[in-house]
Amino acid sequence: MSAHWTFKTKELEDQVENQRRIDQELKKKVLKLEFCLRETRIQTRKLQKMGERNDMAIQEVLNEQLAAKKQHEADLSSNQNLWDKSGFTIIVSMSMLILVAFSRR
Repeated sequence: MSAHWTFKTKELEDQVENQRRIDQELKKKVLKLEFCLRETRIQTRKLQKMGERNDMAIQEVLNEQLAAKKQHEADLSSNQNLWDKSGFTIIVSMSMLILVAFSRR
């Protein structure tokens, strides 16, 4: 009977030792995975910051282009409004009056 219990004890000790080894291996794997997760999060943050910087740069370029387009349109509209300016209208009216006056003579 004592041999039976000795055998059972040895068998259980072997199982406990095997479970300890498996537990240690799993702990190592968990640590590796946690490290990989940390590194992945760091890389994700870096990529997000790079994306934000790129978005800001693109936004600045678009704002500059929009400002240039508005300036160009303002320049064009100021040239087109030459006909509507009161000074131009007065000059044209006076020129017409002078032409009519000289043409009657």
